[in-house]
Amino acid sequence: MVSADDLPTGQVTGTTAEPRGREPGAAAVAPRPRSAQDPPNDHAVLTGRLPRTGLPAETQPDAQTQPDAQTMTAAETEPSAEAPPAAEAEPGEQTVPAQRTDYPSRAEPARLIARFRRARDWTVAASYQFFLAGTLLAVVAGAVLRFATPSHLWLDESLTVGIASRPVPDLLQALRHDGSPPLYYLLLHVWISVFGDGDIAVRALSGVLSLATLPLAWLAGRYVGRAATALGNGGPSAEQRVGLAALLLFACSPYAIRYGSETRMYSLVVLLVLVFGFAAVRALNRPDLPRLAALTLATAALVYTHYWTFLVVFTVAAFLLLQARRREHYRRPALRAFVAMAASAVLFAPWMPVFLFQMLHTGTPWAPRVQAQVLLDTVFDWAGPQSTGALLGIILLGGALIGLTARPLGGELHVKISGRAPGRYLAAIWLAPLVLAYFVNMFGGSAYAERYTGIALPACLLLAALGIAQLPVHRAFVAVVVVASISGLLGGYQLARTERTQAGEIANRIADLARPGDVVAYCPDQLGPAVHRAIQRRGDIDIREIVYADEAGPALVDWVDYADRMKRANGAAFAAEVNDLAGPDHAVLLVRADGYRFLEGACAVLSDQLASLRDRALQVEKRDLYEGASLERFSTLR
Repeated sequence: MVSADDLPTGQVTGTTAEPRGREPGAAAVAPRPRSAQDPPNDHAVLTGRLPRTGLPAETQPDAQTQPDAQTMTAAETEPSAEAPPAAEAEPGEQTVPAQRTDYPSRAEPARLIARFRRARDWTVAASYQFFLAGTLLAVVAGAVLRFATPSHLWLDESLTVGIASRPVPDLLQALRHDGSPPLYYLLLHVWISVFGDGDIAVRALSGVLSLATLPLAWLAGRYVGRAATALGNGGPSAEQRVGLAALLLFACSPYAIRYGSETRMYSLVVLLVLVFGFAAVRALNRPDLPRLAALTLATAALVYTHYWTFLVVFTVAAFLLLQARRREHYRRPALRAFVAMAASAVLFAPWMPVFLFQMLHTGTPWAPRVQAQVLLDTVFDWAGPQSTGALLGIILLGGALIGLTARPLGGELHVKISGRAPGRYLAAIWLAPLVLAYFVNMFGGSAYAERYTGIALPACLLLAALGIAQLPVHRAFVAVVVVASISGLLGGYQLARTERTQAGEIANRIADLARPGDVVAYCPDQLGPAVHRAIQRRGDIDIREIVYADEAGPALVDWVDYADRMKRANGAAFAAEVNDLAGPDHAVLLVRADGYRFLEGACAVLSDQLASLRDRALQVEKRDLYEGASLERFSTLR
């Protein structure tokens, strides 16, 4: 219901205002009574358009020549063009000149206004269609990039395929020395049996898992927007906006694109975190047996995929216990959900002996300690290379801050420093696991690696989507979403198209140089799996391979007590072993990279020792890649 006070000055509805500033002597014009065929003035004032009347088609005025409401009011006070001419004046009477009815001149502005309105309406409708088309294009582009990397498999990928390709008993035994849980490897084992072990085939599993997160991200975003609106912290279109923003952030995320094109478990981690979140929310809303069982299975699937997911599980479990204590009406569903999560320990029990062995003997000896700023750096690592990641990182942090503290109020944002729900819960699930990981790295010796932080990515992106959707100006929302999508796709393109290892280049050079019986040595052992796989894929090279301080061979890396074993090894002793293996009739091809932890200068010593016995020639120079290495050839004995 609109009152007269709500309307712009000079507009009225249903009443007749006294004309202002009437000149003395001017004739008063009485308002014409409204008939059934007159357009309703209320509608004309509210919409600025005159609706069609009930006149027959041949008598209805042209929409392009209709005057607007104010022009109609003025026109109604003038005599009709078809009125009979005034009678001649009697002698002595004043003659009033007849007024001109210049309808063409009056119709021209109205025609321009009508055309402008039609153009505006078309632009609004077209912009909506363009936005939807752009959204679809961005999602498709993000999907394509997940399958478009040309890089050879690097160390971790080659290790994963090497383990997953084994029979299941050997697979589980190999994982005991690798330090990972088995779920992703078992899935990849089945995948390889169906699609083969080519580079594209083994990476496609991660791409499919990453695409499966997109509908879940959209649903999660809609749920977050709906919850914000229900709690009074979201606008009327928050559900649609947050869902759309979440879909685009996940589809165009450089992290999701990067690890959607890699044969590792991180895409599965992101997917299962979303599944776990849905299962937890559904169990809290109605804690019946099927939903609690689903929560138990989702929790077990998480911890069977990556051990960092324990940090998410602990965070949610602590939240449930806290809520059960603080809110009496919330106690029963919270405790039931906590028990359902704890029941996953029964499903994890068969793997517990291997898990304990891995915790005591494998760890992550390659990882240095990090500083506290890594928590901020993580967001920019998710955002991709510095050229585009800085912009996307600022958008994610700014959106997360708005989603945590603000809600739309008219055309402004109303900020509450202590935070608002559901932003507070998303911020806790985003930050608490990373803080725990930081302290574990500082005091427990575990690695803090960017690829592991995918456990917190869904909560961060959902919080950022909530903040972007809270922007009160629709054009600002569209602009931020477009910029975030473009910068994300550019960063994802750079990550997906970048070569990650020199394994393929080195393998090709070995194929050109090696003669049957030549020896290929790897120092450190971590260079072995990628180059060995590339050599094996060629299938036409007859060589012998040996790895520095590792009896597992070139296909795997034995992480058991790795640091102690590397410290005990000796580069000069290994050089003598390699030289004896090659003998006087065969050359040695050394795949080498310096700078690995615990090896000190062992690989440089190895190279120098071999050079004292044979002629050395550099064949492949180390490049600045994620896994760069050089290839040196030592000819037969002098």
